[in-house]
Amino acid sequence: MKISYFHAGLQLTLNDVAFRIERIYESGDCLLERMTDHALVQRSKFELIKLFEEGMIRFEGNEANRDRNTNRNSIDVAGLPEYQQKIVIRKREYIIGAEKLLGKKPTKINIEIAINRVAELLNDKNIPSVSSVFRWWKSWVNSGNNILCLLNKRPGLFKTRRFKKSSQIINEVIQEYYLTNQRTSAQDVYDQLCFRFSEINKARLFPLKIPSRATFYRMIKEIDPYECMSARQGKSIADRHFRAVGGGVSTSYILERVEVDHTPLDVMVVNEKTGLPDGRPWLTVLLDRYSRMPLGIEIGFEPPSELAVMNALRNSIRPKTEILKIYPDILNDWPAYGIPTTLVCDNGREFHATNLKRMCAELNIEIQFCPKKQPNYKGAVERFLGTLNRAVCHRLSGTTFSNIQQRNEYDSASSAKTTLAELKSLIHEWIVDIYCHEINRTTGKMPYDLWKEGLEKREPLLPESIQQLNLILAKEMQRKLNHEGVIIFGIAYNSAELGVLRRRSDETFNVKVRVDPSNLESVWVYDDINGDYIVVPSIYPEYTTGLSLLEHREIRKIDRKNNQNEQDVLSLLTKKAKFTEKLKDLSKSKKIRPRQKAERHTLHKQDASADNKRRSELTKQQALSFTDLNISEIPRFDTTKRGDF
Repeated sequence: MKISYFHAGLQLTLNDVAFRIERIYESGDCLLERMTDHALVQRSKFELIKLFEEGMIRFEGNEANRDRNTNRNSIDVAGLPEYQQKIVIRKREYIIGAEKLLGKKPTKINIEIAINRVAELLNDKNIPSVSSVFRWWKSWVNSGNNILCLLNKRPGLFKTRRFKKSSQIINEVIQEYYLTNQRTSAQDVYDQLCFRFSEINKARLFPLKIPSRATFYRMIKEIDPYECMSARQGKSIADRHFRAVGGGVSTSYILERVEVDHTPLDVMVVNEKTGLPDGRPWLTVLLDRYSRMPLGIEIGFEPPSELAVMNALRNSIRPKTEILKIYPDILNDWPAYGIPTTLVCDNGREFHATNLKRMCAELNIEIQFCPKKQPNYKGAVERFLGTLNRAVCHRLSGTTFSNIQQRNEYDSASSAKTTLAELKSLIHEWIVDIYCHEINRTTGKMPYDLWKEGLEKREPLLPESIQQLNLILAKEMQRKLNHEGVIIFGIAYNSAELGVLRRRSDETFNVKVRVDPSNLESVWVYDDINGDYIVVPSIYPEYTTGLSLLEHREIRKIDRKNNQNEQDVLSLLTKKAKFTEKLKDLSKSKKIRPRQKAERHTLHKQDASADNKRRSELTKQQALSFTDLNISEIPRFDTTKRGDF
């Protein structure tokens, strides 16, 4: 235990933030320098003492090598075995005697006088040398009077004096025969050790002494348990057996580590128009590890995919100012927003996608993949998903529970009554009003309070604009630029600005294009000369308005079946109307899979219509005026050509 006091130069930790007392004024006010950014903070000595009493302040002393982020408290003398207590108390007596006679600064001058006086008082027959006491004294001062620095250091494995020459042979035998996946018994390994010694002693003038069986067994027990299990039973088994239960990975500030995961929700939802069950929706969530605050979610019938991650990431980064307008029953605010520093995910295909890596690189997000067969690596989000299912989904009619044994004969499909919109509202309400204001068992604080505390240490990062965020979180591909503009998924996009870009070369050339899969009304084309993106509208806005990629692909499937290569706008609008009617018919199907498919298309359509409001102004500014064009020159597009995505 260190002993210190409030003085200039003292290094301390306040609320897990490192400070240094720069000055102490006569009034009792203390000027503290925050070590992270060198900002100056003024606190009265009374405030500091009160914070110390509340356990918010920890003195760091003068230890240069101390881990300042540790949450482990040092033991005191009472926590030591009795024989070690006697050792440190004896050493301390010699140090105190030297300080009384010679002062606080360690010195060898006249130290022998102090040693003899203390030895006489203690009736110590084994008087320590001058060098030993001087060494103890220096350690005592350098550690900030920490009595634990006087502990005797333990010898290394198999470094005892008795078997110093034999230790190499013993280690070799243990490595070769005991620390293997053959799991040879300690008795057989000892027999092998005796044989090895007998072979070596044949060539020695003075034979090596073989340790007894009991001594060898004690040596076996001193091997690190993790290393032993890892070598004999496998690393994955050792990792699971010795994993730390509790907080897991340590973080220092909000958004330092954000965990992402998907799960099917344990409840069947019904179609709000037909009343028939649509199936189990998927949930994608991003969770801040430091505060346990959910940053953003995505709920729908889109299975784990690049699009689901992209939408969840967008919802996480954006401020939640509109959340009360969408869900008026929510009483509290949702202050979570910002760009994560590290995104922790599993090894699903969607997380290895090239576009996702590009998006994270542009947002300066580091992607960190979990080791295989170690779900506890992102245990915070795993526990959150389980808590959400138990707190919300398992309490609704139509729940599927977490396994078949719990469900028994309960008919989830026929019992389902909740629509997807109602489920979204309930989950948002539970997150914002309940989960964020309940004390987390691991952190001991509410996620809302921890997030607010984190905001005082570090301000979240944001992209330069929402428009820029939408551009970054879009699919990127290469397309040829010609007189038709760019053709993506069989749809032509053109504008006056794009025509200027094309006139820079007599030949067609590839350009970089970005597309929002939920809204095909317009795309972004990269201008490599000016270094920015041009918003380019579709030349058929009547068709692409509110159109998602999923809908467009279904319409093209119908065209390919009918072997119709070229379609005019009126024909496509007719196909679009027929497809909408098909979705209505699928919604009334008695089978869950078709209804789930129809609901998935409907959700994409809703997302596209919402996004249209944000992008309509930009599209109008870039759109070609149809009054200025010769209608006969409008290029038709071939719906039989497949567009990769």
